[in-house]
Amino acid sequence: MTNPDNGIYNVAVIGAGTAGTAASIFASQRGLSTIQLGRPSEMSFASGCLDLFSIIPGETPKFFANPWKGIESLLDRNPEHPFSKVSQKEIKAGFDAFSRFMETCGIQYTKENDANRFIITPAGTLKPTWHVPSSMSAGSAALKRKKKILITGIKGLKGFGADQMASTLKSFHPDIRAVTVQFPGREKAGDLMCERLAWDLETPHVLEKFAAVLASHTCGAETVGLPAILGVHRFVELKEKIESIIKKQVFEIPTLAPSVTGLRMKEAFLAAAPEAGIKTCSQSVKKIDMDTEGNFVFHITQGLEKERITAEHVVLATGRFMGRGLCIKDGRIREALFDLPVTGPDSRSLWYERDFFDAKGHGVNRAGIETDPCFRPLDANGDVFHPRLFAAGGILAHQDWKREKSGSGISISSAFKAVSSIRKGS
Repeated sequence: MTNPDNGIYNVAVIGAGTAGTAASIFASQRGLSTIQLGRPSEMSFASGCLDLFSIIPGETPKFFANPWKGIESLLDRNPEHPFSKVSQKEIKAGFDAFSRFMETCGIQYTKENDANRFIITPAGTLKPTWHVPSSMSAGSAALKRKKKILITGIKGLKGFGADQMASTLKSFHPDIRAVTVQFPGREKAGDLMCERLAWDLETPHVLEKFAAVLASHTCGAETVGLPAILGVHRFVELKEKIESIIKKQVFEIPTLAPSVTGLRMKEAFLAAAPEAGIKTCSQSVKKIDMDTEGNFVFHITQGLEKERITAEHVVLATGRFMGRGLCIKDGRIREALFDLPVTGPDSRSLWYERDFFDAKGHGVNRAGIETDPCFRPLDANGDVFHPRLFAAGGILAHQDWKREKSGSGISISSAFKAVSSIRKGS
């Protein structure tokens, strides 16, 4: 093993979203010296749920209650999908390892082995997912058991309309109603932000006042749904305190980004990373060179100091355009760090359909890099670009994770396979 004290690592993970976080966790669990680089703000877009797979999009979208049957059907139609490179055993092992790590950080998940569950979204729709955070699990159970649900909005909190959500969900769940309350101490604050309210609720007297406001509206309800604002670090404790005061089950509903649920995952990972042996640097990588031994070399700036990082292996988990893994160069979609070729629409006119809601989806959302079965990127000739360069997550071609509800599934399973391949070869 190399010595990270000298700036030399077995693995450098580029990217701080779900794929990058998963790859860093898996590498450290295998005893590989690991450094993760990238801005952790990418996690702020996470709902907190871990989707595997549930929908084959198209003119008539096909929903699968069983994600494994869904993946089997998906691969019949799309044999080049990233799931074609991982077995069910590898997917399960990756999810188990990722969720176990998160549980040691205080973020617990509930799941049914071979079934997706539903959560309520801020649009008032039902979203299928595989692993549900414990803070949301009572909502999934209430939907399944047809319990009486009260959705509670907060005056001034944008992007969370309780009345609209309840109205939309009536056709799926008749025993649902809504109320909008004022948040204690923020009655005249104007527009409110979820993160600010989450920090407020970490203060005991604010929590008690908020619970008292809720209690006055919960008559007749069995379960109370709230926007995801129940604290950042002590959300399990705060949820239980509110439940003890109002005498009802409480569940959170994920909000629009930036979300508290994503912030929790980011904070939990960053707090646990040093003990796990993972060095994290909140810096974007703009250029990577090679040394004479074929190792990857790049420089980062922290404050007034510049640090030279050398790594034997790199896992590219930079995502697509939002994560800046892909960029536009000379009118074509390119990979940003190594200028890897990208599979996608040849013409800019084919990137998007005229109708934003076109059932076929948009070609640009399936663009990405090609890899071998171990998730090593390929060059223009179809050969492995570098034997110790790997890729994971949204940057992979032939998938439309947003419409498939497969983002975490692709990120975690490809990261698991990539790191497993690194471990076998090291």
